[in-house]
Amino acid sequence: MRNLSKYKNKDVGILGAGLSGLAAAKILLSSKAKVHIFDDQKDKPNIIKKDSWKNYKSWPWDRLNTLVVSPGIPINTKKKHNAIQLAIKNNVKVINEIDLFAETKPKARIVGITGTNGKSTTVALLFHILKFSKIKCVVGGNFGFPACEIKDPGDNGVIILELSSYQLDGAKKLRLDLASITNITKDHLDYHETYYKYKRSKLKIIKFLKQNGSFILDLNNKALNKIINDETFKSVDFIKIKSDQFSNFINDNDYLKGKHNLINTSIAISMAKNLDITNDQIKSSIKNFKGLPHRMEPLYVSDGIKIINDSKSTNGESTAAALQSFNNIFWIAGGQPKSDGIGKTKKFLNKVVQVFLIGESTNFFYREILKIDKDLPIHNCLTLEKATKLALQKATISNLKNYVILLSPCAASFDQFKNFEDRGTKFKEIINKILNKGISK
Repeated sequence: MRNLSKYKNKDVGILGAGLSGLAAAKILLSSKAKVHIFDDQKDKPNIIKKDSWKNYKSWPWDRLNTLVVSPGIPINTKKKHNAIQLAIKNNVKVINEIDLFAETKPKARIVGITGTNGKSTTVALLFHILKFSKIKCVVGGNFGFPACEIKDPGDNGVIILELSSYQLDGAKKLRLDLASITNITKDHLDYHETYYKYKRSKLKIIKFLKQNGSFILDLNNKALNKIINDETFKSVDFIKIKSDQFSNFINDNDYLKGKHNLINTSIAISMAKNLDITNDQIKSSIKNFKGLPHRMEPLYVSDGIKIINDSKSTNGESTAAALQSFNNIFWIAGGQPKSDGIGKTKKFLNKVVQVFLIGESTNFFYREILKIDKDLPIHNCLTLEKATKLALQKATISNLKNYVILLSPCAASFDQFKNFEDRGTKFKEIINKILNKGISK
């Protein structure tokens, strides 16, 4: 574990005991800091000693050196956590775990990737390309290791950071060699309060570039280009690409199907080229890339039938990209609805044969879809199991030569599941049971 000697014998508070908070605690404890950690929502983790776990109200605020805030807790909103208010009142420096990582000053080149949708796929693909090309690299941040647990791969290595809007919002010290944004659409407004503040947090990734750093900008992404062109960025090297110029790299990889994945792939390819990976190496690595679970994940593919797990799609933008990628779709949707409802999926309902609704959003989505297409068959199934079985049954008797069973919920999962992974895993289990019995065609 690396040592941050500046914190030796200093009192440091940590607010939040999730993965980021515990990673911060580990590095600070190894640096001989006097750690005080607390989480309003959790009991004391086993790895934290009793004398370190105490309510923030009883922390020694008069001598506290720094407060490290976990990314799920807003730092810059009007309504602040009481611990942050106490820090401000007592002139205590407030940082997040990303800043603590930045203070370790790793020697490797650092790549930052953010976006409302697609950032994890882009990170995973870039990591795959670099590993295939024998480059020492590690993934961390919002995906992979918590930033403070990243082991620096050294001068010739690469650290790839997936950065959420939460992490960017609270960070101040991060320095990047290379960065990109996959897209920016309305999301997480409950955290950021306004879309303007959400956009500002995403755009901070450009300001974190080193003086000789580069930003990959896809010119085909008109919405993102408008957002960036409305800003003033000095001394930034914008590498401008067009995603369609990289379509020949994908080689019919089902995990990278769809226009949105062409954007993700083009960014990963451009970053790899910037890191001196050859075209031949990139093309060879993409051939055997297996995408991330729950993101346009093929569960079953045969002549005429595809079953796709896209549980990660929790908003209209992401689900619209999934619908755009297929035809003859038997669409399973629903969950805990977001403010934009079915959003941009409205543009692609002509690709849907029937809809199977689940969860809290059932009645809301039903009304939203009927406004656009009153003739589209919609089934109120409520549960994922009933929706999946009925979708397969309806598809099998449809006489269509080609069809897709698509779980792309367009909603959060918390009404019925722990998270989108839990929802996707349940879908896989249901499909596996059905596959064991056989799908008739």
